[in-house]
Amino acid sequence: ILQLMVDSGLRKRHQQAGEDGGGVRYENGDVSGYGRLHNDDGKKPSYLGFRHWLFAIAVIGVVYGGVVYCHQRLPDVRPSSDYTQFSEVRARGFLKKITALGPRPSGSAALEKHAMPMLQQRLESVKQAAEKTGKNRVEIDTQHPTGCFDLKFLSAFTLCYQNVTNKIARIGPAKGPAAHSLLLNCHIDTMPDTPGATDDAVSCTIMMDILDVLAREEKELKYDVVFLFNGAEENFLQGAHGFIDSHPWRHTIRAFINLEGTGSGGREILFQSGPGNSWLLQAYLDAAPHPYCSILAQEIFQSGIIPSDTDFRIFRDFGRVSGLDIAYTRNGWVYHTEFDTEERIDVGSIQRAGENVLAVVRKVISEDDLSKPGKAAEQNKWVFYDVVGLFTVTYTVELGVLLNVGTSIATLFHTVMRIKRGTYGAGDLLIVFFRHILSVVAMAIVGGAIAVYINFMDLTMCWYPLPELIGGLYVLPMVTVGLYVHELFHAKQYMRNAEMAHFDSVLVLLAAALLWMTHAGLASAFFLLNYLLFAMLRDPILFVMGKTGLIRTVTPHAVLAVQMFSLVPAMIFAAYAISQCVDFFVPVIGRLGMAVNPEAIMAPLGLVIAFTFVLFTNNIVYISRPLKYGFRFAVLLYAALLIALSTTNLGVPYKYSEEAPRLRRLITLHSYRTIYAFDGRLESSETALFIQSFDHRSTRDLPAHSFLSGSPPSDCHKTKDEYCRMPYYTAIHELFPPSESAWVPVPSAPPIPFPIMTKVLSKERDGKLLNMTFELTGGYDKMSLHVTALNGFELKSWSFTPLDIQLVNKRDTYFVFLTYGSETPPTRTFWLLLEQKGPVFPDINKEASLELAVASHHAHGQYQNSETLKQLRQLVASRRQTTHFAVGWWKWGMTLLAGVSEIVVRQF
Repeated sequence: ILQLMVDSGLRKRHQQAGEDGGGVRYENGDVSGYGRLHNDDGKKPSYLGFRHWLFAIAVIGVVYGGVVYCHQRLPDVRPSSDYTQFSEVRARGFLKKITALGPRPSGSAALEKHAMPMLQQRLESVKQAAEKTGKNRVEIDTQHPTGCFDLKFLSAFTLCYQNVTNKIARIGPAKGPAAHSLLLNCHIDTMPDTPGATDDAVSCTIMMDILDVLAREEKELKYDVVFLFNGAEENFLQGAHGFIDSHPWRHTIRAFINLEGTGSGGREILFQSGPGNSWLLQAYLDAAPHPYCSILAQEIFQSGIIPSDTDFRIFRDFGRVSGLDIAYTRNGWVYHTEFDTEERIDVGSIQRAGENVLAVVRKVISEDDLSKPGKAAEQNKWVFYDVVGLFTVTYTVELGVLLNVGTSIATLFHTVMRIKRGTYGAGDLLIVFFRHILSVVAMAIVGGAIAVYINFMDLTMCWYPLPELIGGLYVLPMVTVGLYVHELFHAKQYMRNAEMAHFDSVLVLLAAALLWMTHAGLASAFFLLNYLLFAMLRDPILFVMGKTGLIRTVTPHAVLAVQMFSLVPAMIFAAYAISQCVDFFVPVIGRLGMAVNPEAIMAPLGLVIAFTFVLFTNNIVYISRPLKYGFRFAVLLYAALLIALSTTNLGVPYKYSEEAPRLRRLITLHSYRTIYAFDGRLESSETALFIQSFDHRSTRDLPAHSFLSGSPPSDCHKTKDEYCRMPYYTAIHELFPPSESAWVPVPSAPPIPFPIMTKVLSKERDGKLLNMTFELTGGYDKMSLHVTALNGFELKSWSFTPLDIQLVNKRDTYFVFLTYGSETPPTRTFWLLLEQKGPVFPDINKEASLELAVASHHAHGQYQNSETLKQLRQLVASRRQTTHFAVGWWKWGMTLLAGVSEIVVRQF
């Protein structure tokens, strides 16, 4: 049907072209615009052809290639002998020593007995260097804080820590401590089973070298700089909380810089700042020699759509201090895996971050802003972004509002004047808007259909190992359909000055969206401002070219050339944003759990990219010959891609190679579970592998093997426990629900060196309140409690924190994460206060009031791996390298976080 419409429309268009003198009527009479649209000889129509579209695509490709090159460009490494500047050579040498210790979870021997003494030794040498210079002093302290706090992240839960380890150094003027100081923070601990080179040992080595450089300076520092090497970030930010909550140096902190990593190397990005104290952000923008920052990244991260958090939250919320949050984000596939190693960090990556942070530190401690009263309530004052790392654009939010509103009004005025002059009518513009709506609807339908097909054919996440596939899988067909809608209208309906009407309509749409974002208070509206500003340059350039005699008439070739030229800056911004999104978001999909189908993320992302392309090229359709060959070529190309995805390894979602591992992430716990009834009877005792997959494919398509062939827990309906009495490492059941996990029975039980024992010390009733005190023995340095009130009771308070139901949300099961650092206490005592909400207070000696599940996790050391887990690790390491041996063996492309766990469930 579409083809018949095209053929009929083409005949009509050719007849009109003949009647109108070779297409002259496209721009007839618009003397204030750029004149008539025809050939220089004025005799024959001068439509654009397929080769001109190839030219446009080539320009976009060149721009994108240039952006990627700049995005990956890194500075030269400075020699280790120069102590006036940061040196990657020195930092990388220390990084190798730290990562050689292997995984360093909080409480592990690798951290407590090896990494912390290694830091102490290096700090002592820095202190000696400072004493030789004599201008500044260096103080060293070791902290073992204890505390509890509530955290709303992924789910809401409570964290308690005891004797975790922080190593802290402070440098400042030799005469004594300054009244104000700047804090630099990193974390030296890791998740289990990862050496944590980028997350976050590299940040600690960067800080160490900066401290070394400052210690050797020949001039006195104006303020103190505190260096916090915290030892419990991966326990959900406990080390930072321990410092800002209880260390005596915390009182002098006026600002902080937090260094993190969620990838491996590349360029580090400043992705959030504040709250308030805009001078700190200005210090980065003024001083950093290799800027990489954007208010857009800050607004996205602070929206909460990214499943990650940093110590920035702790210093901001508990310390009421303003700061900068800087992190590596490239190559996120290796984040929290065994592949986060030193050699994967690009040469120059450490140098770049070190130079940036050192420059900002010097800027901050050389000026007076640090000593001024803080302005945490101050709203963001700056619109800021870097241009492919070459330079930074900065202006105030107030100026941004003026630019946004002024540009939008100018655009609307320009359009109204063209309507008044009769270039096109208001009705024509409405028709064009309708065409845009149909175009985007058609693209959305195609994108949705592709997502459904991908899921139906079990190709979900086929783009995960090769993100460039998103362009072919989603963007190509949506662009084709979007332009085809305009081709149909061009063939079927004649519109005077159609090209100008369509181009101006895009400007109006951008202006309207810009006004809306400005009204919403989004500083990231700068993105649309850049689109609009540079697009508006097209017609003035054509006008000037006509006035100066560079062109006699405006041909389609001139329109295309000038449009591509004027839009090059907009292409750079678009390509830069796409490159950043692909670099960051595609690896993140591998750990988003079951919260959302990944194709429901990629399809809209592809739609945004495709619609942007169609917006800026749809007007060219109306000065082009029929594009049937281009459309046919795109359809054939897409068909070939689908066939390749469906029949070859191109469509496999997981691939293994030493250089670029793109693997499924699994948490695998060899678990021993015992469940006791209210009267103390043992109801069940079982041993199994509790397996959770981090991505949306879940555990349903694990390879066929006795260690992996299980089913979701089947008795979750029998308990109110939201975690289904499963030994969750932490409160992630909303992303990784029990129904999408696997419970695989195995014959051998794991060794449990410290069995869990829970007993009630007292029960006290006060009206409708019931206070129960418990003693907990056994377990290990990482434990979790599932607190579930029963029989009409609700949790009202407890001994861990001042319980804020509004913060943690009212729920059936409250989760407490307990960790220990340098020492594990033999017992732990706590109380729970329950309130009966029913009209009758039950007999607490005959009916259960509470279910308490206690889980321990052995995530390091000699008790981490049972014989079953050792066999599974060897199996995975072997088979993921030989996935070509058999059909479906790509499913062995996985990496494990594994350990031994015990969970004991009792009712009281």
